[in-house]
Amino acid sequence: MKNTLRIALPALDEFSTDSPLAYAWFDRRGRCTQQGELTLRAMGNAYPQAACEAVLHPADVIATTVQIPAVARARFAAAVHSALEPLVLSDLSTLAIGHGPRRPDGSVALAWSPREPVRRAWSLLSAQNLRVHALIAPQTLAAESSTSALPTPLRDPADPRWQAPSPSWSLAMPQLAPARVSRWRPVWRWGTAAALVWIAGLNIHASQLRAEADALRNGMRQQVLTAFPDLPVVLDPVRQAQQGLDELAANRGAANAADFLPLARAAAQTLPFAADKVARLTYADQALTLQLADAGENSQRVAETPALIQQAAALGLKLERGDTDNTWRILRKQP
Repeated sequence: MKNTLRIALPALDEFSTDSPLAYAWFDRRGRCTQQGELTLRAMGNAYPQAACEAVLHPADVIATTVQIPAVARARFAAAVHSALEPLVLSDLSTLAIGHGPRRPDGSVALAWSPREPVRRAWSLLSAQNLRVHALIAPQTLAAESSTSALPTPLRDPADPRWQAPSPSWSLAMPQLAPARVSRWRPVWRWGTAAALVWIAGLNIHASQLRAEADALRNGMRQQVLTAFPDLPVVLDPVRQAQQGLDELAANRGAANAADFLPLARAAAQTLPFAADKVARLTYADQALTLQLADAGENSQRVAETPALIQQAAALGLKLERGDTDNTWRILRKQP
C-alpha cells in the first residue's frame, strides 16, 4: 500500500488554488498520521507528487443504486448508462459518471456529477503536483447510511468517513484526466531540436561534399580526355589516367632505347678519339651529349672539327661542339 492523501473538496463552483481544504495523510499501513487544513497551493508544496483521493462535495454529486440484469462484461457499461438515462434530465455526455460492480442481488452503486466542473477541479489538483487517482462520491464512504441520503460535507477530523476504506470505483473517468506535463519534456524538446539541427547540418555538409566530389570527378574526367583524346569514354578517371601514363612511359622507354643505341654507335664512329675519355654522357630530346675529360689542347681537336662535321653528315648526323669546354653534341640530321 502506498502513502495516500485524502482531500475533501469544497463546492466545485467555489474551488480555486486558495481554497482551504481539509485533508488526512495515510501511511503505507493505512494509518492516518496527519490531519489538518491547507490551501490547495500550500498542500501541493507540502505533499508534492502525492497520490491523492479527492472526496467531492455532497452538493456536486448524486449517488443512487440501479438494478442491472446479468449481461456480458462488454455490455455492462452500456447497461448502466441505459439505467441512468431515465434518472437525469441532461445529456449523459455532459456528466462524469462512475459506477461499481454488480452485486449478487443485481444492484449497482452509481454516482454522477456535471462533467466540466469535475474536469476543472481535477486540472487544479494536477497543476499543484497532486496525482489524483480517484474522485470519490461522499455517499460511498457512509458506513451505515443509504447512498440516496444527502450526507454532510467532510470537514470534522473526527468524522469516521476519513477512515472509511476507499471504494473500488470513482468518477475519475480517463477522458477527464488532465494532460500531465513531464519535467523532462523541455529537455526532450531541446534535445530533439538540437538533433534536428545536427541532422540538418549533416545533410547540408554531405550535400556540399557530394557537389565537390562531382566537380572534382568531372574535372578529372575532362583532364583525362584532354590528355588522352583517343579514349572513347572515361568511366574511371584515376585508373584510366594511370593506364595511359603507363602506356606512354612504356612507349617512350622503348623509343628512347631504340634511338639511343644507334646514336651511340654513330658517335663512336664519328669521334673515335673519345674512347676512354668520356667524363659525362647524357641523352635528352633525341640528342647525345658527350663531355670529354680535359687532356690539353691535343684533346680539343679543333683543327679536325670541320672534317668531323662532314663525316657525321655522311652518316645522317649533325655534330655540334661547345665553345668553352670539350663538349660534343650529336643528333639526327633533320631532312
